[in-house]
Amino acid sequence: MNALVLCLAVAAAYLLGSLSGSLLLARFFGAVDVRAAGSGNAGATNALRTGGRAFGAAVLVFDLVKGLLAALALPALFGLDRSGALTCGAAAVIGHVYPVFFGFRGGKGAATLIGVLLALMPMALLVGFAVWVAALTTTGYVGFSTMIGMAGIALAVIVAPGALAAAKLFAIAMTVLIIWTHRANVQRMRAGREHRFTRVMWRKP
Repeated sequence: MNALVLCLAVAAAYLLGSLSGSLLLARFFGAVDVRAAGSGNAGATNALRTGGRAFGAAVLVFDLVKGLLAALALPALFGLDRSGALTCGAAAVIGHVYPVFFGFRGGKGAATLIGVLLALMPMALLVGFAVWVAALTTTGYVGFSTMIGMAGIALAVIVAPGALAAAKLFAIAMTVLIIWTHRANVQRMRAGREHRFTRVMWRKP
């Protein structure tokens, strides 16, 4: 794998990830800048909280597709192997969290990461989804459930027979990133100020 080609692909993936769905779609849906409302996060959950279900769903799809494109289309375009695809996927998630086009203030990376996992690790994603549902049903906290679900994905990848070292490194690194981006959720939970899923979901259409 040519180093220059890989660098170009990773740069393209980062720029793709930097396209923020919540900020680009806000005008179309008549929504506010989500960074100035709700939790202040430019992700799908805060878009749902501040702009309603349609806006939240649109942002979720937009951000998820970014991950799919970064993990499938860009590696195919640049002729990358699986390790290169994982690197591009990670770059897209980092771009979503720290977008160069929006002052490095983005979302928490979960939706874009789901797109990457759907493309490259679908079975591990199923494990993570099951863990996420169980945690959400038990606690009602989306952020906490996302962290637990990602930890489940990492564990599934680590113990999977024949898993590439690059895949294990990717899963561990993304788990650390997701926990980092959700640190404010943990602080709000400890303070009793974190909103539960049902309260967010049914606020408005």
